[in-house]
Amino acid sequence: MTFFRQNSYLVFFFSLIVVFTFYAVISHNAEKQQLGELQIEKGDTLWELAESFSGETPHHEWIEEIMEVNNLKTTKIVAGQSLKIPAEQLNFSPDETKYYAGDAE
Repeated sequence: MTFFRQNSYLVFFFSLIVVFTFYAVISHNAEKQQLGELQIEKGDTLWELAESFSGETPHHEWIEEIMEVNNLKTTKIVAGQSLKIPAEQLNFSPDETKYYAGDAE
């Protein structure tokens, strides 16, 4: 007990480090990305999906992230497969209701 009294500043400092460590771990886990699912259709490739969903993220980085999240060893995807992608990137999906000049009807 005398050790704690003589070194109270060390005990306080160590306690403070432990509290901040727990806070960092908890806040990091709370910030995990929400994932949405994307159904793969015939003819889809990761590159084409990156063009539609990557937003500002470079395509090759987006593909690497998707491969890691989905535990893919290769870039090959097949129709009927579903991929997990960050939910906020689903906002970049192409809107089929918008037409631009030059679009074929």
